[in-house]
Amino acid sequence: MPRNPNKVFASISPAEFFYRNRQMAGFGNPTQAVYSTVRELIENSLDSCEDARKRPEITVEIDESPSGVVTITVSDNGEGIPHAHVADSFGRVLYGSKYLSRQRRGTFGLGVTMAVLYGQITTETPVMIYTCTENEEAGRTYELLIDVEKNRPIIVSSNSVNRNKVGTSVRISMKGAVARAYDRVVDYLRLTSISTPHSYIELVRDGEQEFSIHPSCDTLPTPPALAKPHPHAADMELLRRLIKKRAQSSLQEFLQKSFQQVGRVTSSKIVEFLAMDPQREVGDFERSDINRLSTALQNFNGLGCPTIDSLSPIGEKPFMNAVLETYDAVDAGYAQKGPSEWGGHPFIVEGVIAIGGRLRKAKLPALFRFTNRVPLLYDASEDVMTKTLNEVDWSRYGLAKSREVGLFVHFCSTRVPYKAAGKQSVATEEKIESHLALLYKELGRCLRRMTKKKKKRAQRLKEAKGYSRQLSLIAELGAELSEEDEVPPVRSLVEQLFEVDLDV
Repeated sequence: MPRNPNKVFASISPAEFFYRNRQMAGFGNPTQAVYSTVRELIENSLDSCEDARKRPEITVEIDESPSGVVTITVSDNGEGIPHAHVADSFGRVLYGSKYLSRQRRGTFGLGVTMAVLYGQITTETPVMIYTCTENEEAGRTYELLIDVEKNRPIIVSSNSVNRNKVGTSVRISMKGAVARAYDRVVDYLRLTSISTPHSYIELVRDGEQEFSIHPSCDTLPTPPALAKPHPHAADMELLRRLIKKRAQSSLQEFLQKSFQQVGRVTSSKIVEFLAMDPQREVGDFERSDINRLSTALQNFNGLGCPTIDSLSPIGEKPFMNAVLETYDAVDAGYAQKGPSEWGGHPFIVEGVIAIGGRLRKAKLPALFRFTNRVPLLYDASEDVMTKTLNEVDWSRYGLAKSREVGLFVHFCSTRVPYKAAGKQSVATEEKIESHLALLYKELGRCLRRMTKKKKKRAQRLKEAKGYSRQLSLIAELGAELSEEDEVPPVRSLVEQLFEVDLDV
């Protein structure tokens, strides 16, 4: 094949890549852009508040001008951002503090900078940031743009302000479609109040408060801790990075200090399995040695499950109370499966099944998906949670005809296998799928128990009303025979006897 001498080869920056492929990150059109911007800013605010061990107080303001420019402002009471990191955090794609082995809402360091980039290319307006930390006497404001070709921030202005409220406020202007995105934004905020039941969230649109959601739980969740990687997650790249940190260590010492679930006995078994010298320095390992070690660690049997200190499930009581309160449901059940691991990453699946109230009537439970406490509203059909739901025979659990049933499922892990950078659907992994199937079956049994309980309650109410009518007639007859003007009340007596509320 003849070679074209004029062909030009070049690399592009991460900012340039996502500028050209912004739909991959959830900014494909003006409707998605509004929703994704609110979502990304809220995720950062919630993480910041949890890092500061504060109950989140978050205000979302959406303003739309007649020209179609939408301004979204999200303010929080989190820990603030050190000034040295503000410019890169908002003006450099793939820059952040979340590349650690613990449960986090965001992981790519992409979302907020994509929102900034989208605002820049549609309105040429810089993002405006106010931030202040506990250690600073005064806050500071910034106006930033992104140099797309070089993937670096451009500081338009930076000023100290006479204000010391700790937290961060971010304002982004963009071309957006608020009318089409608004219902999604409201759904997202309401579902966020379920997955983060200790938070206060307020929505203001065009200067008017639309609603506020108060906490349904007083307790802050235990923060997820940093964790060493599990040996099953030891691919070539991870091993190279770990060896670089402990190049002088012997193989056995390296295994014990670099991985969780590996003590003296287990490390000896792994070394024996590898048939390597346990005293050999890992810094001397060739590529073939690292490959051999990686294969052995990923396939070694006899390791414990990853520790779950790095995870933060919602928990039975907060999860159920939040669902019951948000949807006015009449009853709910909870189940949890795990901990387990996929590819060396720990995970837990938990769920609440609820009936009645404002839940949609259907022959299958209405599915509400969450990953690492973040609601997922798009691409439901591609998600393993939906796929597994459709494989369950719900008629076995009393759902033979349409009923108001909601299924709220939360998957939490140090790494979520999202299908795309937009983080809207979870890929199918065998272990995750099998644990979801077990979770759904247990929740199905909860549904069956709730159905029986509801029928029993209805039958008891029917009997109580019949008894009440008969007792009322007897009371009226008795009053007439004794020539009493007032008929003695029987209602409270019947309610106590049958333990029901006759008004239901």
